[in-house]
Amino acid sequence: MTRVIENATILYGNELQIIKNGIIVIDNHGIIEKAGKNSDIVDSKYYSQLTNDKKTDVFDARGYMVIPGLVNSHTHIGDAIGKDIFSNADLDTRVNPNHSIKKTILEKTEPRQLKQFMKNAAISMLNKGITTFVDFREGDLAGVNLLKAALKDIPIKSIILGRLDFNIFYKNVANKNTVSINNSDNNNMPVNTRTKKNNGLDENEVSKRGGEILNSCSGFGISGANECDDETLATYKKIIDKKNKQNVQGKKEKSIVAIHAAESVQTVKQSLKNTGKTEIERSIFTLEPNVYIHVTNPTTHDLDLLHSANKGIVICPRSNGVLGTGFVPLREMLKRGFIIAIGTDNIMLNSPDVFKEMDFLIKSQRAYEKNISFLDAKTVLKMATVNGGKIFYRNIGCIDKGYRADLIFIDEYDIDLYPMYDPYMSIIHRCSEKAIKAIMIDGKFVHDKCLIN
Repeated sequence: MTRVIENATILYGNELQIIKNGIIVIDNHGIIEKAGKNSDIVDSKYYSQLTNDKKTDVFDARGYMVIPGLVNSHTHIGDAIGKDIFSNADLDTRVNPNHSIKKTILEKTEPRQLKQFMKNAAISMLNKGITTFVDFREGDLAGVNLLKAALKDIPIKSIILGRLDFNIFYKNVANKNTVSINNSDNNNMPVNTRTKKNNGLDENEVSKRGGEILNSCSGFGISGANECDDETLATYKKIIDKKNKQNVQGKKEKSIVAIHAAESVQTVKQSLKNTGKTEIERSIFTLEPNVYIHVTNPTTHDLDLLHSANKGIVICPRSNGVLGTGFVPLREMLKRGFIIAIGTDNIMLNSPDVFKEMDFLIKSQRAYEKNISFLDAKTVLKMATVNGGKIFYRNIGCIDKGYRADLIFIDEYDIDLYPMYDPYMSIIHRCSEKAIKAIMIDGKFVHDKCLIN
């Protein structure tokens, strides 16, 4: 069924242009067919034929601002079961994949409980206007399948990035002479000495399992270069390259590789000590990821490498804040022209609220720069919408022809927002889920508090 939304204030296109009395036409596949000013479309023969069709639903959105659905570009929603546990501990203690409180919780929790808490987190995100989230999913294929099961009855979109559990494939893991790259007893060992030969890795088994994971999700989300030797990174690349060759032949979406990097000063120092290179220097050629997560403490050379290789970056400001890992060098990133998206990171650290993320980002960066004009509000809003779609190769996060009709309907007269002299600023630091009156995904209303008549 075709749907028409008219008389709305819309944020149109890649530049989020404000259009008063705007109109959005959505086809029966949930794709935006036309968008723009009422005056440019309503008087046309096309519009007359469309609205005279009994199969067309017309919604008068007068009094609403319609913006693209928010894209939460980095999450770990399995951590929802450990909200604020060890809240004053450092990064390594809380979330290290080998020896942290997070690892202990995930291993000791029954799958059905994890599933329920992931489901709760997804509902929370949807209520907050997040129509797509990108999750780093631990637990090998079983972890991917658990998240998919949790999302079965929730209309939110997910980009799931799975991860191989290499311990499954190592022979004689109890033998002290066998080294596992995920064994916390060997964290001080130079990464490049922990080889497949030493570990007895069955490359065919790993390749097969990696292919199974990619068949069930959108790509790989790798913890970090410090947790992988060079051959492990190369193994991931070999699996993803094989899969993408198949995707091209089958005309399917590209599988994505993302990796954490330069999250803290300590992780950068560890990489330099063990390998003589930063995490970004090691991974950018060996793994060739599409997206880097955090990049809070990169070197100048790291930024130059990322820019030359045209990599996307996802920043997680509140996570950096709660863990005390610093501020991203945003001025340098923007100067180079990076496409930057925004994520809320681990739910054990933060609520999955992109409005709060945007609010914290603009205020903390202006304070850090001691500059009231640094980082305009529209740039921040693009990080939470348009840019997320771009770096993950999805036609989301934008109100324009050909994009998915994932939309948020915000009450322009909400007590916290009205009057909106600067709509961009009002959205990023005054809006909350209370002001959201309806949410549309793929052209269908999936959540509404006030029916649009």
